[in-house]
Amino acid sequence: MLSMVLMKKCPNCNNSYPDPFQYCPVDGVQLEPDHDEPARVPERGEYELPPGEASVSVRTLVLSLGILVMAGVLAFTAFFFYQYLRPKYGSLVVKTTPPGATVFVNGEQRGISPLTLSDLRADGYQVKVTKEGYREVAQGVQVAAYSTESLHLTLEPLVAQLTNEQLAMIEDWRKKLDSALKENILLPPPDDYNLLYFANKILEVDPANAYALEAKSKLADEIRRAADVAYAREDWLEAEKQYKNLALIFPGDTSINERLSELAARVEASSKDREKQLQEWREKAEAALKDGTLVPPEKDNALEALRNIQRLDKRSAYARGGMLRLKETLQNRGDNKVASGDWRGARNDFRTVLQYFPEDVYAKARLAMIEAKLQELTQTEMQLAQKAQQDEQQARQRVANLRQSALSSYRSGAYQRAVSEWQEYLKYEPESDEAYFYIGACYLEQKQLDTAILNYEKALALNPKHVLAHVTLGILYDQHRNDMGRAEEHLRRAKELGGIEKYTPERLQAMIQDLQKRLQLESLQKTPFPVEHKHVFSSCRGTLRVLDRGIEFRTSETDHSFFEEYGNLRTFSIVGDELTVRTQNNKKYNFRFLNSGDGDIARRLAARHTSVAD
Repeated sequence: MLSMVLMKKCPNCNNSYPDPFQYCPVDGVQLEPDHDEPARVPERGEYELPPGEASVSVRTLVLSLGILVMAGVLAFTAFFFYQYLRPKYGSLVVKTTPPGATVFVNGEQRGISPLTLSDLRADGYQVKVTKEGYREVAQGVQVAAYSTESLHLTLEPLVAQLTNEQLAMIEDWRKKLDSALKENILLPPPDDYNLLYFANKILEVDPANAYALEAKSKLADEIRRAADVAYAREDWLEAEKQYKNLALIFPGDTSINERLSELAARVEASSKDREKQLQEWREKAEAALKDGTLVPPEKDNALEALRNIQRLDKRSAYARGGMLRLKETLQNRGDNKVASGDWRGARNDFRTVLQYFPEDVYAKARLAMIEAKLQELTQTEMQLAQKAQQDEQQARQRVANLRQSALSSYRSGAYQRAVSEWQEYLKYEPESDEAYFYIGACYLEQKQLDTAILNYEKALALNPKHVLAHVTLGILYDQHRNDMGRAEEHLRRAKELGGIEKYTPERLQAMIQDLQKRLQLESLQKTPFPVEHKHVFSSCRGTLRVLDRGIEFRTSETDHSFFEEYGNLRTFSIVGDELTVRTQNNKKYNFRFLNSGDGDIARRLAARHTSVAD
């Protein structure tokens, strides 16, 4: 429903405006009432659009929006159910110990372990592995969508009681396996002398033989790494060769056969560049032959280059000629080692010739000759080793007899002969502390004390825990060299080591204490005692010293200083702080010690040198 509104008009621009306007917004002129036609104002909910445009109601807009929302919900629901109901896949990696077991999934054979299955729907599966000589193992596994599950199963061997003959065969094959491994002959050719051949022979008799299984597993790992590297480098010929080697180890592995089929196709596809590749391999072969890099495991060897040429061109005259040159070079290398006396090196070279040229008559003859020579050398070496062992035993016996003789000479008092025998013994046993100790003991008995000390010191240098050497040096340093400090050091070390039967720790402690007292007195001996020298009618003061040879009085007050040797003394009497000295010619000296206690110290010092002191 429309309502009427009074309009006003501008007299200048003739524009009409509603009644509330008083002035024209354009030119500011006062508006006048417009009596021609009142304006229609739309009611709420009704709109006027410019001419030529359609009108849209609110109801239509709401309805359209609802339809769009419903369509979105339906699309989301359909997408959700599609994602929920469509098949989901996951991966399963099956490994076994030992490897090479046949893998069954829900009863269907899928390959040889280690095996990766990437086409399994998300679900539960029953995995079973079997291997000849082992108990089969089965286990359930749940494969989740978009994830990789790992399953490692250990097979238990069927333990069989091996006869002595079988054990001997296994031991013989094991030695041959070790020999092939040492010579780096891992795979055929030759067909009956390589690591894989001997490992399989052992496993035929004892399927659970850990040594053969480990050797075979390590070989497989090494070849698999080489195959993966070659595949990553897009060296299809090398990759094909390595996967063929893997097929020798795991002949029933479908994944290896699939990879070989793929590689065969790639090699075929790469044949377009055959001439270019042939030229490259010829250059590599020439360089290897020139450098002497002939066969594996040497890197970039001539044999591999020539074999690659043969793969590309089976009728290649260059490859045939190169093989002959290679064989002759290997033969010459072996002959040179024969000429130089390197029989083992020559054997390895001719074995290498037969490894790659098993029908070579010359190599067979040379190898037979070399084996005979080596057998002869081995016998000679065994004889020499036995003789050396006998000589060593005799030498040890001579040394033992020499030691016993030296001990007997010392105990019988033949010290000079004992010294000579111990010195001879030291030529065989230069690190013998016992020899130096007894040499020192011999010189000690002969009163050659300095030489004795020297040898005791050598004994301690070799064996710092030689208790008796410490004790003897302690006594010698005290009594011979008057070095009570070194003497105490050796006696204390002997006590720390626990002493010996004659010199117990208690006795050693008493000896140390005696040394300490004497050291104290010796230090006091150098100290002068202040005294008063009494005369008949007077006195004087000075210092009195108790020396090794006698007593000495010095004073600056008078000329009464004197020195009297102990041999000239008849009396040396100390009572309290009073000292009376009388000589053999009746001279008498009276002293008074000015410091309390000095008299007792002086008496003890004098008692060390003379018996007249009391």
